[in-house]
Formats: sequence, C-alpha cells, structure tokens
Amino acid sequence: MSAVVAQDVAPPIEAASAAEVEWAACACCGLREECTAAYAAGVRAQYAGRWLCGLCGDAVGEELAAAGAGGGGSATAEVEAAIARHAAFCRSSPAAAERLIAAVRRLLRSQSGRKPKAVVVLEFQEA
Repeated sequence: MSAVVAQDVAPPIEAASAAEVEWAACACCGLREECTAAYAAGVRAQYAGRWLCGLCGDAVGEELAAAGAGGGGSATAEVEAAIARHAAFCRSSPAAAERLIAAVRRLLRSQSGRKPKAVVVLEFQEA
C-alpha cells in the first residue's frame, strides 16, 4: 500500500514587471515606497483606502489595539480616527521622520560590503 500525501505548494514568486510597480506615499509621514499595485491595494484595503508605510501601519495598529477597536463604533471610522491621530503626530515632529529615514539609510549603507539580498528605495516627501 502506498499513501499519497497532498501538500499545498505556494506558487513561485515572480519578479514584478515595471508596469506593475508603482510609487505609494504614506498618508501619515509622507514616506514614498516603490511597491507592486497588488501590495498597495492590499494596504489600502486594510487602512480605509489610504496607503501607509510599514512603521505608520504598525503605529496605527497599536493605536487601534490600545483604543480597543471593534468595541461598538464603525471599524472604518475607528481606523480613520487612528490614522488622523498618527498623521497629526507625524506632522508635529517632521524632524523625527527625517531622523528615521537617516537611520535606515545608514543601516543600508553599513551593509554595502555584503551581498545585497534586496533593494529598498526610500524617499521622504513633505506631507
């Protein structure tokens, strides 16, 4: 007797063509990232139609968790309120965003002697 084991195998990851890549600007801090249209659409779906960078998305998620999101109000309204609070914080301290970008830039440059595994493009834009 032989047993056949079925496995779910993820499809191979394919490189995105230039037509599938877009620049998205964070609604909070203004950071711009190059990403695929599918990824950007997924982020926008999660944040009430706005695109957020990873750090701002985490901060908004923390605000939602701290506020006990889902406790009776509209989920979209709660997300929009959390985004508005975090965006106000980002605007109150633009130097903090610039320091963050400088730190990431230093981190990327410090690894310049190593074989690169991925290319990250960061650009700061005034919100």
